[in-house]
Amino acid sequence: MEAPLLTATTANEPTPTETRRPIEKRRPPLVKSVPFIGPVRQFLGDVLPFLMKSRATYGDAFRLRMFNLEMTCLCGPEAIELLEAGSCLRTSKSMHVLDGELGSCLPSTFDGPQHRMFRKAHLEFMTASLESKRRVDIQSRLAEHTAGWRAGDQVDVLHEAQVQTVDVLSVLLNGEPFPFSKKDLALIVHTLIWATFGHAPSWVLRNPVYRSVQKRMRSHFLDLVARIRSSPERAATLVGRYLDLEPPIGRERWEDRDLVAVPYSAYLAGFDTVASASSFLLYQLLAHPDHLAQVRQEFEELSRESSGPVAPAKQKYLRAAFLEAVRLNPPGTAVLRVADRDFEFAGYSIRKGDEVLVVIASDHLNPEVFERPSEFDPTRYFAPQSGPLRRRVLPFGSGSHRCTGAVLGELVAVEMVSYWVNNFDLQVAPAGRTVRAVARPFTQPKGLRVKVLARR
Repeated sequence: MEAPLLTATTANEPTPTETRRPIEKRRPPLVKSVPFIGPVRQFLGDVLPFLMKSRATYGDAFRLRMFNLEMTCLCGPEAIELLEAGSCLRTSKSMHVLDGELGSCLPSTFDGPQHRMFRKAHLEFMTASLESKRRVDIQSRLAEHTAGWRAGDQVDVLHEAQVQTVDVLSVLLNGEPFPFSKKDLALIVHTLIWATFGHAPSWVLRNPVYRSVQKRMRSHFLDLVARIRSSPERAATLVGRYLDLEPPIGRERWEDRDLVAVPYSAYLAGFDTVASASSFLLYQLLAHPDHLAQVRQEFEELSRESSGPVAPAKQKYLRAAFLEAVRLNPPGTAVLRVADRDFEFAGYSIRKGDEVLVVIASDHLNPEVFERPSEFDPTRYFAPQSGPLRRRVLPFGSGSHRCTGAVLGELVAVEMVSYWVNNFDLQVAPAGRTVRAVARPFTQPKGLRVKVLARR
């Protein structure tokens, strides 16, 4: 017999108390949502505990509705396996919004027949070897950004993380320092994300301020693509890597307008996710002095052995701390996909065209997987047979659409925080403050500021 279809709640359905009865396969209880509004407040805060509570109540599959948008939430190892198989899920149907806004056919190709080729190009370019080759450049950018930090200054951590991340990625991927203001970039990135994945109404793209900034950015990137095309050093940029590939299907050659989407990727990918992960990592280290001392001790030992800047890949304790930070506060708790066929999950039928929210962090706080799940403990990843534990932490997605800059993103985050804590004595301001996570739209630490005590 066919599994029952998951359906959205309505105003006439049972009260919240009644919906918390044990699941019955014939008529499954569903997450209660007020019509047209739904759990917006939870999704604008730290969404992971809310989703975990919903999973504990309703199981590994349940429906949510917000502003009359319906999503099927899938949790647990089987959901991750489904995401990694990728056979019945594709990226959001709103990817075509990016095509139009960037004036490029590239975004929607990531569900097309050339997906593997383009993905391979990204993975081969954005590797650990890129970071190692350009480590001196990365360090010089970080030094320039922190040159003005003085004892007594208060630093907005997320702002600094965003500015420094984007500048480093711009140098590595585009061959130039970031040419715009952080305010301009925030407007572009967040408008595009809300319009693409957040189902914001199309009128947000008609904002005259947004349109003005978008026009300036597009003009700059058209010039950048033209310069790279004629440069003998074009292979050192991601645009140059694309120029060595077959053009998109339907194009006889690579057009500058299509390649404009490539420089944007340096900013769309790292502005929120890498910066948020870095911010939470710094916060956790400052909140746990014993672990910070271990990070600094490891750095000092590596410094004595190194003839140049310490490689972030060798800072094993700091990388373990990074895993713990993104386990507790993942920059992306879930990824949005669309079912391209009917399939069964956890005894329920998912229909073609359903929007599916795969909760990639669904086991991050699971006590059956992580002992003392609410505790920040990097040493858990040094225990024997801890490999499977590491693989349960998925800060940058999973499967065929996992962020192609995941390796480089982690190294940049680790290198940036390493530079901060090994060159400065910092303190959360005000001292002892507990930081709250919010979603804007990715999870960020709200109002995290640190005081510079001294330069080390």
